[in-house]
Amino acid sequence: MQSANIDLITVSREFGAGGSDLARMLGERLGWPVLDHELVFRCAKRLNIDTKAVERMHECCPSLLARLSAALLVSPPEAPGIDTSHLLRIDSIAEAAHESIREAAEHPPLIVVGHGTQCLFAGRRGALHVRLFAPLDVRITRLRDRYGWNAVTAAAKARQMDEDRRRYVQRYFHTDLRDALLYDVQFNTGRMTVEEAVGVVERIVRGEAVGAAVDHEQGVGVSS
Repeated sequence: MQSANIDLITVSREFGAGGSDLARMLGERLGWPVLDHELVFRCAKRLNIDTKAVERMHECCPSLLARLSAALLVSPPEAPGIDTSHLLRIDSIAEAAHESIREAAEHPPLIVVGHGTQCLFAGRRGALHVRLFAPLDVRITRLRDRYGWNAVTAAAKARQMDEDRRRYVQRYFHTDLRDALLYDVQFNTGRMTVEEAVGVVERIVRGEAVGAAVDHEQGVGVSS
């Protein structure tokens, strides 16, 4: 991992692990812009559709039924009533998101959250790829505190979001987002706070020493 001249940080995260919080706090410390929830508005503007539609479908992967429906567009059968718009909207949103992210990255520095950006910018000079994860029980507690959900709902939401993001990266980048080789540094935020993780990333960006290459006691893994 090159610690000098970093001007782009991608943040991958499990749902409830604190990825958006890390990006926001890191942006404040470094004075860098953060592209996270604002991406929804950029995509909506690019596609000229309602932001609520983008919110429902961004970072999601089409269902099997939608994929089969889209395939029928090549030679439409006598089967009225098959709605292929679901797939088309999702693929359009993913394409718009990636175009918006690439445009933003042309003017670094930048911190960007999600949307397979660890793959989108794989091999880019000056990019630092970060991933946050945490045990499910820890994430359930955080989600309950943040959204007021009960434990069953929080667990279901966490599993669904994780699966949606996994399928998104698999569909659009043909890789497994859990592959450790995609990342320069990973944090277990069940064993360290998000603020502590922010401190580590800040030191990496500033070219300062961060201690041992791998510190399992603190839940930090740094690739060299």
